[in-house]
Amino acid sequence: MFLDKRIEVFFQPIISIKEKKIFAFEALTRSFDKDDNFISPLKLFQEAKKENKIDILDNLVRQKAINKFREYYNQDKNLLLFLNFESSVIEEHMKNNLTFDFIKQVEKLQIKKCNIVLEIKEDTIKDSILLKKFCQIHKKLGFTIAIDDFGTGYSSFDRLAIVKPDIVKIDRTLIDNIDSNYINDSILKSIVDICNKIGALTLAEGVERKEEILCCMKKHVDIYQGFYFEKAINIIEQTNIEQIKQKIINIGLEYKKAVQTHIKIKKNLFKKIKHQTKDAVNIISFEEKFHFDKISSFIEINPHIEAIYLIDFETGNQINDTIIKSISSSFYHPSKHNEDHSLKEYFYITKESKSKEFLSPKYISKASGSMCRTYAKVININNDNFIICFDILAD
Repeated sequence: MFLDKRIEVFFQPIISIKEKKIFAFEALTRSFDKDDNFISPLKLFQEAKKENKIDILDNLVRQKAINKFREYYNQDKNLLLFLNFESSVIEEHMKNNLTFDFIKQVEKLQIKKCNIVLEIKEDTIKDSILLKKFCQIHKKLGFTIAIDDFGTGYSSFDRLAIVKPDIVKIDRTLIDNIDSNYINDSILKSIVDICNKIGALTLAEGVERKEEILCCMKKHVDIYQGFYFEKAINIIEQTNIEQIKQKIINIGLEYKKAVQTHIKIKKNLFKKIKHQTKDAVNIISFEEKFHFDKISSFIEINPHIEAIYLIDFETGNQINDTIIKSISSSFYHPSKHNEDHSLKEYFYITKESKSKEFLSPKYISKASGSMCRTYAKVININNDNFIICFDILAD
């Protein structure tokens, strides 16, 4: 029987790098048998389900977590506690209009309800009505709501409208090696963007390497949890806090260095491409048409430039076909003569900006399928204005 096991609650710190502090703790179950051998939480909860006592175990763990949290909360009234809920327990309580015991416990210990984060795995709750009911009831009582493991499995953006979370925890599988995974990087950006719009904080789960954290910081993720800062431990001592603070300082310095390097690279790229723009303009100025061999030769001797095309300043229509390196796939097609670019950022931003130039973020080129940036600049040829565009291969 699972109640024969020694059940404890460990806390894993959740970090706010910007505020240079521990933002919260997540309560995680740890259990041991009579010989003090570790039993995985998954096995423990599976055993409780078989014995039809999952609600008892779920409630027991929360009680232990709240009691343990009180000591830390009394030292710092801004600290939050993340509590997990078994989906089946949520559904059962909502179906039968039952209240959870932890509510009275929080009130008895005089902990502010907003400091208790109710963490739910929305993708495991099949009934959206019950999910919405749980969230509405507990938000009205003053509790904070977090979605766990978002971004994988069945997690979907439409559930955000149902849950209306205060915090969205982004699953570890998205964060893992995100510094070298462009697809996950783009998914993360989308999650952060929509969370900003609905007023929810984003939390990166399972961060283990500084490169992952730096990438998440660049995407403006708010808070962090993972082995890089600290594993789940039984007692958070002052030495643990000091070590975490030092790691925050170190990652902050790394981020500043990375930002400065990025700015320097971007400046150098601008400087380099401006010189090349002048060279290209000189070539174009002496040609009657845009698609001559000299422009093709210009691309060949500049291997990081993939394509060049010219746009009419007034209409946004392309002048002649794109001059581009060879394309290996028939799926991608470079733009042709007279194609309309008037709704493209590199047209209207370049046209309206004071500097009359624009460098886009990285994107997948629809002309070739390569990762690139577009540099656009207003030029004058024979008293007529054009916008010249360079597709530059991204590192």
